[in-house]
Amino acid sequence: MEERYNKFSKVMWTMKDGQQISVDDMTESHAKNALKMVIKRIQEWEKAVNQSKPKVEVHGEFAREDADRYALYEIDPDLTCTCDEHHICQQCWERKDYLR
Repeated sequence: MEERYNKFSKVMWTMKDGQQISVDDMTESHAKNALKMVIKRIQEWEKAVNQSKPKVEVHGEFAREDADRYALYEIDPDLTCTCDEHHICQQCWERKDYLR
């Protein structure tokens, strides 16, 4: 069964030293700094994606999805993996990652 977020489940944060802490137990300043770090990483990721986009103009929904998928693949191939518990994606099949 698919695991879903529920408002009563604990959300854990892994600190720099590897120790995990519940987000509910964070101090206000710790939570603010964690949020700033997440926002900064998202902005860095968006910048990297925008810089690696192909220089060609794409038309149509499928073409745009393929271009976005390619940009993600250039950053890290694992970002485009679509494996789930029942299916192996094409790229993992080709790399034989499913044998690990």
